[in-house]
Amino acid sequence: MSASPGNGRTPGSNPGSGPGADPIAPPREGLVQAQPTLRERAGRGAARLRPGRGDGVDLAFSAALVAVALVGFRTSFFGWTWVVAAAGGLVLGLLVAHVVTSFRLPAVVTLLGVAAAYFLFGGPLAVRGDLVAGVIPTGRTFADLANALVHGWKRLVTMLPPVDAIGALHALPLALGLVGAAVTYTVARRWRSPYAVVPAPLALLALVIGLGTLEPASLLVQGVVFALLAIGWMVLRASRTRAPLQNGAGRGARAGLATGLLAVAAVAGYAAGPHLPGAQADARLVARSAVSPPFDVAQFPSPLAGFRRYTEPNVAQLWNRDLLRVQGLPEGTPLRFATLDAYDGSVWGASNRANNGSQVPGAAFQQVGSRVAAAGEGKPVTATVTVPQDGYRDVWLPTAGTVTGVSFQGRRAEQLASRLWLNVDTSTAVVPDRVGPGDSYTLSALLPQTPSGLPKSLALDSGSLTEGADLGFLDSKVDAWTGDAGDPWAQLVAVARTMSSDGAYTDGGTKNIVERNYLPGHNLGRIARFVGTTQLAGNDEQYAATLALVANRLNIPARVVMGAITPADGVVQGKDVHAWVEVRDAKGAWVPVLPKEFVPDRNKKPNQLQTRTEEKKVGAVVPPPAGVNPPSVLQGPDQAQNATNLKKPPKKLLDPSSWPWWLRVLVLYVLLPVLALLAVYGAIRGLKAWRRRRHATRGPAAARIAWAWADLMATARSYGHAVPRRATRLEQAEALGGRADTHALATAANAHVFGPDEPGAEEAHAYWQLTGSARRDLRSGADVWRRLRADVDVRPLFARAPGHASRGASTRSPKDSRPGGPTPNGPTSTSPTSTSPTRRLRPTRRATAS
Repeated sequence: MSASPGNGRTPGSNPGSGPGADPIAPPREGLVQAQPTLRERAGRGAARLRPGRGDGVDLAFSAALVAVALVGFRTSFFGWTWVVAAAGGLVLGLLVAHVVTSFRLPAVVTLLGVAAAYFLFGGPLAVRGDLVAGVIPTGRTFADLANALVHGWKRLVTMLPPVDAIGALHALPLALGLVGAAVTYTVARRWRSPYAVVPAPLALLALVIGLGTLEPASLLVQGVVFALLAIGWMVLRASRTRAPLQNGAGRGARAGLATGLLAVAAVAGYAAGPHLPGAQADARLVARSAVSPPFDVAQFPSPLAGFRRYTEPNVAQLWNRDLLRVQGLPEGTPLRFATLDAYDGSVWGASNRANNGSQVPGAAFQQVGSRVAAAGEGKPVTATVTVPQDGYRDVWLPTAGTVTGVSFQGRRAEQLASRLWLNVDTSTAVVPDRVGPGDSYTLSALLPQTPSGLPKSLALDSGSLTEGADLGFLDSKVDAWTGDAGDPWAQLVAVARTMSSDGAYTDGGTKNIVERNYLPGHNLGRIARFVGTTQLAGNDEQYAATLALVANRLNIPARVVMGAITPADGVVQGKDVHAWVEVRDAKGAWVPVLPKEFVPDRNKKPNQLQTRTEEKKVGAVVPPPAGVNPPSVLQGPDQAQNATNLKKPPKKLLDPSSWPWWLRVLVLYVLLPVLALLAVYGAIRGLKAWRRRRHATRGPAAARIAWAWADLMATARSYGHAVPRRATRLEQAEALGGRADTHALATAANAHVFGPDEPGAEEAHAYWQLTGSARRDLRSGADVWRRLRADVDVRPLFARAPGHASRGASTRSPKDSRPGGPTPNGPTSTSPTSTSPTRRLRPTRRATAS
């Protein structure tokens, strides 16, 4: 064949091509390759995003396991609105993980994608407030989502379950679904081990159970179904790596046998599980059982101690003042300010002890949302309560019946709702920020029928709420008041009727009349004087406190309630405020004994003779009552706080709540996230440097050199070079482009590792310097994004030892290292460039791989 004129080459020849080269392939040098079009790039991206059969199976099992784990929130939230947030987080997490793993992006991109999805979609999925056009999040939305991640966990486990999603608590199922799905699917795509996929959903299941309630959401779903899905997924993943036997023969029989065994195990576990040790409901361990809500009702004064504020005459002038405007409650309905269920000898007050109805052991007052899971009997009612100008002002929120929901309106609605505490056993509500003029709220309750009088007979419970108080001075009076009454209820009715018929009413009067000697209060001294006179004289405070003490002395559980009786027009004034008694019947229900049954008529004044006798007992000069109400309960005077200490402590410079809003946004949502990312970035780079320095200074010199080459290859992979893992050093150098410096480093590493002489520490140090220079060359040839991606790549931190190179060095016999040993051309040649698998050091061939 004649040569082409002017070039001396045969037609179609490829200069420099060896035997077997394609004669028609164009030369690599000197040609400009066509760049792919936008449509071609989009097609390639779509092809990458299209999941294969195995990826589809992993996607389905990841979604199923995470969904089963999230079922545990069923008993933690009201309704099904939380399902939208959890499902949205599940889908977003799978989508982020699929995109990142399909394009083989580093793990830090998954973290950034999860964070971006949480803040971009958390508004419409979870918060649903302060959105532009109902979709676009605002700064307030971002603040609520961030606050839910920091403080939402504490609020969830300290609130009364199931909770209404106040304060964006729906962001918690969203976050857990997002992170759980992303981690589970990422591990499934990047780890080949069939057992690596279970820890992430199992940890999510444990976390959701820990955040749940004492009532399991579903033993069948969270126990049996979760176990079947996890085992089935591991079996399917294990079958991928196992070659089929006999061309797949018998696979159907094995699958059927496995399915039958799983079914038998599921049925047996579901049937026997409830009877195993530790399966009892009281043995269930959740976070809310170990966390006490940060609330102490003893810091607030008892409203009963300030009863005279509502009487006439009084400097507070509340007798004819409009305190509350109530709409929706029938006339005569008791409107409760506070239920006082403990007496310590000084005052009837609200206690912190939990009764039988509490959802959390040891917690009486718990935060609640706009809806309350409270059980009781009665007619459902919805009432609106408004505080007029110069009206009611206190921490005790007026309620009625069994509270099932409270929804605030007005300019302070969000503030009051976030600070509402409720005792479901007593339906006593506390707002530490105080309800005041201008506030309004809607109350949902189960309203029992108001008794028209005392029942003729009633089966009562037994017990006492006044343990520790010395009530022996009441015995003589109790005997005289009860007479020949038989059962405890008849005895209590006899005492109430005696008080109403023989007693007198007085509010103390003004300072210029003799009634001023009847002082307020209901401590043991005041009650002893109240019952020690020939005629009882006092107001609702003394009568209710005494009747409750007498009932407990008769071994009848009784407590005092301070509140108002709703008038016909719904306008509650000071003259409508009263105190009454509730006793517990044999069924555990509390039966009210209203003031009309035991408090004398207001016009019935004490006789003059007794009034003068009281004046002689008290003395000419009586100090006025304390302007501050005594503490509510069960703590010493050095521990309980009075009204003068209710002011909030001064704000400190380091308290974010005292900062302006722009500074909080700048510090909490800009500087702190940036500093956190920088800390992660520095930690990863620092760990890499520490690991590199450790392997450069420890171990045999041959092992150090092997580590240096392996570290160089790991760095190359971080910069996006496709370096094969199971290849010789020369093959890896060729994969990097066959550069002379890389080829020389591979040759030198082989010479040091497989050579006849043991390398020294100086040679290892020099080799590490050469690989360091090669790493810098790789970095200088990469763009900024590639550099950042390589810096945060954590895969080099988990790289294994490079083929046990030190073991290969230790296999050298002394005869091989002495002069006159086997020559390089002998049958046991260990030439540095030799890669023959038949040489004497074949067991150390793994040292040539990265």
